[in-house]
Amino acid sequence: MANDYRDPRTLTFSQAQGYEEIPGPLALETLSKEARVKLWDLMLLTAWSRNSINNRWTWRGPEWARIFRILHRNHWGRPLDEFPRNAGTLVKMYREVVLRGSPFNQVFDLLQMIMRHSECPRQFTLGVARVFQECRLAYVVDTRKPPTILPAATAEEGEAIVGAIGELRKAGLRGAEAHLKRAGELIDGGDWSGSVRESVHAVESVARSLDSDSSKTLGPALDSLEKSGRLHPALREAFNRLYGYTSDEQGIRHALLDSSTSAVGRDEAVFMLGACASFSSYLWRRSRKDG
Repeated sequence: MANDYRDPRTLTFSQAQGYEEIPGPLALETLSKEARVKLWDLMLLTAWSRNSINNRWTWRGPEWARIFRILHRNHWGRPLDEFPRNAGTLVKMYREVVLRGSPFNQVFDLLQMIMRHSECPRQFTLGVARVFQECRLAYVVDTRKPPTILPAATAEEGEAIVGAIGELRKAGLRGAEAHLKRAGELIDGGDWSGSVRESVHAVESVARSLDSDSSKTLGPALDSLEKSGRLHPALREAFNRLYGYTSDEQGIRHALLDSSTSAVGRDEAVFMLGACASFSSYLWRRSRKDG
C-alpha cells in the first residue's frame, strides 16, 4: 500500500515499542481475524437482539427473518420447512461461519448475498464497506446496487476501480459496469481467465457504444476511435498490445483451448480489472470532451 503509516494512538504498547509486528495490508484471498470479528459484530448487532428477560435472541426486524430465510434456501440449498424457528440457532450457525468455519470467499458470498437482498438496510452495506477499509483488506465494497465486493491490491487501486464503475453507471453504460463487476466476482472465485475476459468485454462495450459502426471486437473498435480523433495513437497501441496478450493466452479469447496451461493468474486478472476499468472510463470522458 502506498501509505502504510499507522497512527501510534491506534497501536498497542507492544506494537508501538516494536515488540510485536504492526499489521500491514493483507494479501488477496485472506480475511484477517480482526476483520472476521468486526464483520460478525456488525451482523449480530444489525440483525439480532437479545431479550433481557429470557435471554433469547430475536430478529431486530421482520426483514431480517426474510433475508435469512432466502439465504437458507438459495445459499445453503436447504428446504424452507427446515428453517429454524429459534433465532438463536442461526446466531450460533452464522457465528461459526463468519468467525472460523468458512474460507474468505464463502464469507464474501454470504455478505454479498445479504447486501444484494432488496430489504437489506443501507447501513449494513455501508458497515461492511467500513470494516473492509478499517481492516485494510485487499478488497473494496462498491456500495451501489447491486453491491459488489471487488479485489484491489491497494486502497488507491480499489478507489479507482469503484470510481470508474460509478462513472460508467452514471453514463448509462450498464453493460460495461456489469462486465467489470462480474470480473471482480470471478477473481474472488478463482476464475482468472474468465475475469480477464469480462474485463476486456467492458472496454469492448464502451468502444461499441461510442462507435456503433465498428466491429464487435476490441481491436477494430479502437482503430476506429483513433481515426475519429477520440483516442490517442499511443494509447490505442498500448491497449492493442494488452488485447493481443488476452487474445493469445489460452482459455481467454480461445475458450476451446485447454485453459489449464494458461499463464493467466490472479495478479494478471487483478491488473486487467484495474486497467480495463480505468480505460473504459477514460474512453467515456474523452468522448464527452470531444463531443
